[in-house]
Amino acid sequence: MDFLWHILAVIAMTLPNVLGYNLIFGKGKVFHFGPLGVSVIATYATFLTLIATGSWITAILVGLLGSCIISVFFAWLSFRLEPDGLGIMTIAVHLALLTIVLNWTGLTRGALGLPKIPRFPLLEEQLPFALVTMVVAAVWFAAIFLLDRSRFGRALAALAENQAFAQALGVDRVRVHLVAFLIGGVGALLSTVLFVQYLRLAHPSDLTFPFLIFFVMAVVAGKPGSVLGVTFSTVLLVLLKEGLRFLPLPTAV
Repeated sequence: MDFLWHILAVIAMTLPNVLGYNLIFGKGKVFHFGPLGVSVIATYATFLTLIATGSWITAILVGLLGSCIISVFFAWLSFRLEPDGLGIMTIAVHLALLTIVLNWTGLTRGALGLPKIPRFPLLEEQLPFALVTMVVAAVWFAAIFLLDRSRFGRALAALAENQAFAQALGVDRVRVHLVAFLIGGVGALLSTVLFVQYLRLAHPSDLTFPFLIFFVMAVVAGKPGSVLGVTFSTVLLVLLKEGLRFLPLPTAV
C-alpha cells in the first residue's frame, strides 16, 4: 500500500512542472528546453533560504522570485533568438546553472546536495503527504485546463499557428509568451517544493539532462498542447519508470 501512495505522490509532484512546460513547448510551440533550468533556481533559492532562515514563507517567496526572474530571462531570450538558437541557448543555460551548483560547494555542497530537508507541518507521514500532493496537482490541472480554454489559451495557440496573422489581429506576443513562461515557472516551483520535501534532499542529480528528456517525452507522447493528453502520458511514463524498478536484471555479465 505504501508503494501505491508513493506512485500517486510521484505522479502528482511531476504534473505541475510538466503541465507548465506543456503550455510553453506544447501549446505555444516555443522551442524551449529550460524547465529544469528554472527548477535549479527554484530548488536552491527555496531550500538555501529555508536552511538559512527556518521560515517556509520566506523560502517559498524567495523561490518564487527566483523562478520568475529566470522565467522572464528565458522569455526575453525567446523574443530575440530564432527557434533553433533558443533551444540550444536554453539547454546551455540549464547546464551552466547546474555547473554553478556543482562547483559552488561552499554554498550548495555541490554533488553532496542539501540533506535533512524538513517537510511541512503535519505532512511527515506518507499518506497525508500523498493526499496533499494530489490535491495540489488537481487544483493545478484544473487551473491549466481552464486557462487552456480561455482567451489567453486561444491567443497562445494563434501565435503558435501563425504569429504574423495573430499579431495583425491584435494579439500581443510579448505579453502572452511572458505570461506562459511565468506560469511554467510557478509550476516548476510547485513540483520542486513538493519533490524535495518528499525526498528530504535537494540534489543536483535530480536536475540533470535525462529528466529534461522525460519532460519532452511526456509532452510529445501526450499530444503537444493537450492538457488531458499530457496528463495521461505523464501518468503512464511515471508508472513505467517506477515499475522498471521491479524488472529482474542480471547483476553480472
